[in-house]
Amino acid sequence: MLMAGINNNNPLKKLRVMVLPKCWTRKIPVEVNAGDNVGELRKELAKIQQRFQLNLPQDGYFFIYKQNVMDDDRSFRWHRVDHGDTIEIFNGSVSGGS
Repeated sequence: MLMAGINNNNPLKKLRVMVLPKCWTRKIPVEVNAGDNVGELRKELAKIQQRFQLNLPQDGYFFIYKQNVMDDDRSFRWHRVDHGDTIEIFNGSVSGGS
């Protein structure tokens, strides 16, 4: 049965995270699913960009959680993000080292 995997509520758990853009003092509340990849946060920020008059960096940005760079391809649960936690936006991009 297709619904069998839905018994685990963790991936569907809603988290309200606070996003803090660089140079802002005000945090923006954003709802995400614990099982969503961090990249989904970019989509949510694009949706609310006008409502909060948020100027996302034109040249790219990345997310920092507890002083660690967040991987867009990993889930919020993987990063151990919890309800009410703050995620910071930093200008630029992250490149992998060798």
